[in-house]
Amino acid sequence: MEYLLGMDGGGTATKICVTDSGGNVLARHTAGPLNVNGQSPAQFRRTIAETLEWLLAAGFPPGDCGGVAVGAAGVSNPSARQLLAEAFADGGYRAAVHTYSDGETALAAAFPACHGVILIAGTGSICLGRRENGETVRAGGYGHLIDDGGSAYAIAIAILSAVARAEDGRTGPTVLRRLAMERLGAAGIEEVVGYLYAPGRTKREIASLAVVLDQAAAAGDGAALEIVKSSAGELGLLAETVLSRMPEHHELALAGSVLLKNQPIRDEVCRYIRQRRPDVRIVPAAQDASEGAVRLLRRERGQP
Repeated sequence: MEYLLGMDGGGTATKICVTDSGGNVLARHTAGPLNVNGQSPAQFRRTIAETLEWLLAAGFPPGDCGGVAVGAAGVSNPSARQLLAEAFADGGYRAAVHTYSDGETALAAAFPACHGVILIAGTGSICLGRRENGETVRAGGYGHLIDDGGSAYAIAIAILSAVARAEDGRTGPTVLRRLAMERLGAAGIEEVVGYLYAPGRTKREIASLAVVLDQAAAAGDGAALEIVKSSAGELGLLAETVLSRMPEHHELALAGSVLLKNQPIRDEVCRYIRQRRPDVRIVPAAQDASEGAVRLLRRERGQP
């Protein structure tokens, strides 16, 4: 029986789904990380090899695969696409390998028809819109050096900045200091700086500090509440920008750890949007993005 393979690659884990040709999910699995921008080719291939081993053990042989759809950051890079194709070919797969950005697969997961508007705030941030004719509209998503406002990385940097400013008296005390120190296992600001600038320190590791914001905001900490407000403003502006260019769409999906796990920021973003676009309904993007990858593949195959 022909099956389709969808993969949603991330820096920590890769979600996998197998569907029949009609898009009905047959099996799900979680493999290792799959991030072209943050992995060596060897690590990348290891995740693919792990996936292929699972498929074979689960009763999905290479010869029955009708297509592979992979969504991940950095897959637009030609070398990444070649690496994917080679890894699957080495495993005996002859089916075409299709690649999409993680934003595209998240949007397709949120909207079965593969068109709509989605606001994503995880390690990075972006708002992506897709019209029924396939035209895309985006705001943000240009990387942590120049953009990604409201993302977990940006929040983590704002937290550490607040800690540094409070440390030498430029601002008043903040609960964020204790929470950040505990999270990082640091005794003082010097150790925090050492952690931040350590060789090989990844963006994702730094972004993981963002989780302490919720607790500090719940305690009424002034610095934390300012970060909540500014982060929500950045994310709200992303959504407003795309929605203003797609007035025919009246639904906004929210995705990513910041929007799904940090209630103060989610509430502020919803308030921001409702004040400016009361006609827009806000919904969580509950579907697995690996399923969104399969939906995009089926769209390319001309299937409804």
